[in-house]
Amino acid sequence: MQYTAILAALALGSTGAMAHMEMSFPPPLRSKYNTNAKNADYSMTSPLSGAAQFPCKGYQTDMADTSGAGASVITWAPGAKANFTVVGGATHSGGSCQAALSYDTGKSFTVIQSYIGNCPMTSGQNFDFTIPSDAKTGSALFAWTWFNKVGNREIYMNCASVTIGAASKKRTILSERDTAFSARPGLFVANVDNGCTTVEGTDLSFPDPGPDVTGTAGATGTLTGTCAAVNGVGGPSVSTGTKSGGSSSPAASGSSAPSASPAASGGSSASAPVASSVASAPASSGTGTSGSLSVSSSGQCGGSQTCAGAPQFGACCSKYSFCGDTAEHCGDGCQAGFGKCGSGASSNSTTVKVRHLPNPNLGFLRGRRNRHVL
Repeated sequence: MQYTAILAALALGSTGAMAHMEMSFPPPLRSKYNTNAKNADYSMTSPLSGAAQFPCKGYQTDMADTSGAGASVITWAPGAKANFTVVGGATHSGGSCQAALSYDTGKSFTVIQSYIGNCPMTSGQNFDFTIPSDAKTGSALFAWTWFNKVGNREIYMNCASVTIGAASKKRTILSERDTAFSARPGLFVANVDNGCTTVEGTDLSFPDPGPDVTGTAGATGTLTGTCAAVNGVGGPSVSTGTKSGGSSSPAASGSSAPSASPAASGGSSASAPVASSVASAPASSGTGTSGSLSVSSSGQCGGSQTCAGAPQFGACCSKYSFCGDTAEHCGDGCQAGFGKCGSGASSNSTTVKVRHLPNPNLGFLRGRRNRHVL
């Protein structure tokens, strides 16, 4: 009987140790997966206990030890594809995640990809993103944050020391389909007694997900309260949960080989298709509209941006939050509050006016993108 009780206790302990999720690649600071770690934290799957642990559970201080605990674990090139891997024992029905870079040891973070829904859904899941083509080279702190869908209202965060290397010659000039690194949003912070809380049972729709999004942004009712900054990061973010800009692609559910992280058995990939890395076009000279809405300067709509008054992009706001004038933009799911639905629709055109691919040889990519960015 005593032996059975011991086994049961061990089983419960093992379950508790694998209770949540953690990033395994790139190996985070103080992670058991990081061979540079001097004081491994075996509770990396635990959520942040509060504002005092934000960011990175406080482990960003290890970055000072550049040849030891804070040594870089991988080099990524601007404009190149990259990924991270999440492992663990309880996905809490997924949720929403963000990937971000910091060049000042965690004093500020810039979001480079948002994942709305299905993040993560299984252990060993890989998530793809693209390093912005104008990302500054040098030492950087890569952060993964996760807001679980089901369970206690929490935020999980792991950080890794990385290097942003030299860009390839093909990516030395910022393309007009890219968004400048300086124009990308800061990291979203909630659930640490900072005035806002995510709503259980919903996939958090980030108030400002940025230009690169996997999943569908724009849902309301996923956040309550007004988010204050935590240790200088995040806030203020209102509780509307509406999308204030950024592209959107369907959440990926198929498998694909990771581009850099080791393969994990049984893991599926949540990597975004090529279409997910769509960014805003050059700003227009539109003037503001009445109320809290302003004319879209990027061809994106929703949140505070409207397509009305922006004829260069199209008058309709599609269900995926892009301006246009095609039947796809103005048809099912068109957001009437952010444009004049039905005005100027043309069934003969299937391209999105805001998208510009300067290389004429990228026609195949154009077709792939246009299936998702409406």
